[in-house]
Amino acid sequence: MGTLLKILFSPLFFFMQWLAEEDILFTTVKEGTAKAIMRGKSFERFIMRFSGYHLNDPTKDWYRPTLGEGDTFRIVPEWEVLYHGKENKNGFNSKEQQRDEYYDDRPWILKHLGLYWVGWPWANSVYVYQFEWSETHPEQKTGKEEISPRSEWSDFVFVADFTYAVMTAGAETKDRIPTDILTLVTVAVRNPYRTLFSGVDWMQRVTSAINRHVRTFVTTKDFDEFISISKGGMNEATKLWTIEFSDPIKRLTEFLADENEKTISPRGLKERYGVVIRTGDLQTIEFSGTEDAKKKLTEAATLVYLANQKATEKQIGATADAGAIRTVAASQADALTQRLAAIEKYGDTGKLLAQLDALEKASAHPSNTIVWANNPLISALAVQSKEDAKKGETKP
Repeated sequence: MGTLLKILFSPLFFFMQWLAEEDILFTTVKEGTAKAIMRGKSFERFIMRFSGYHLNDPTKDWYRPTLGEGDTFRIVPEWEVLYHGKENKNGFNSKEQQRDEYYDDRPWILKHLGLYWVGWPWANSVYVYQFEWSETHPEQKTGKEEISPRSEWSDFVFVADFTYAVMTAGAETKDRIPTDILTLVTVAVRNPYRTLFSGVDWMQRVTSAINRHVRTFVTTKDFDEFISISKGGMNEATKLWTIEFSDPIKRLTEFLADENEKTISPRGLKERYGVVIRTGDLQTIEFSGTEDAKKKLTEAATLVYLANQKATEKQIGATADAGAIRTVAASQADALTQRLAAIEKYGDTGKLLAQLDALEKASAHPSNTIVWANNPLISALAVQSKEDAKKGETKP
């Protein structure tokens, strides 16, 4: 019977799929995206497909105007994207509330076909808007990241994390060198209503906020600092730059450049446009200008950097050698002081022993020939020995 029903209804199923592709009566929603449904020219509702998350839909039983208690208490806006999966902190504690099926009230046939109800075509439609953004992709020959500006009509918005490219052109370094900075920014939409219906282009506002920060950051660095980072790899300096560069970009979620805790809501990208910045990474920095000019200037800057590195290495080596010489000299001076004190204490005998010690060291090498003629200390030692001998003879 089941097979017969499939055969009978197969043409209908294909027809429904075709309608969904045209957003007529039905539609499809890709994982991690949401679509706005309009009634005439007015917004009516959102439909979303995002595993582990649901929309705070004011028309549904699971709608929550607030969440948490005490210090965790907060007002939850309508159409906020809320996490309900395991270990969530939103109060969805029961196993039923943590299942995606709990928030999917579609008829079984639409679930089976993967379709969503839009409405009658004379009344309802899927919201379509023009979206401009940039992405990066590796160039086939060089492997270098290239930027691809995109401008398309879209009937959905990403609610899952998505990475956009932001190019800040002509940003001047501390030494007044114009540069082009590529920043990769991971953005998550957390309130699609604010994102699409705030009255402004949300991507343009995000880009403007990031460009402002990048320009400010670049003015605090000389160009050779950027070269040293790109040539030297990850080190303590780049970790510091992560704090200086990336963290302020992420903080744009809560506060824009001219905002703080005293600013009246809405503030920050989240409250104003419903978006959260997950990451902001400085990807590349290069000279502004034509490709040929960029290449020549980069090569020249690299040569200057390498020359500075060699000069630094020589300076370090010279400093080390000077330190070693000073150390040896100090040791020798100390030893000489001690030897002179000993010689002075024992008089001529001490002087003789010092010279004999020198002879012993010199004669240690087989190629050395020692000539020491008419040394007055030998006579002195002989006289001293005779005197000692006489004293010995007079003793009882």
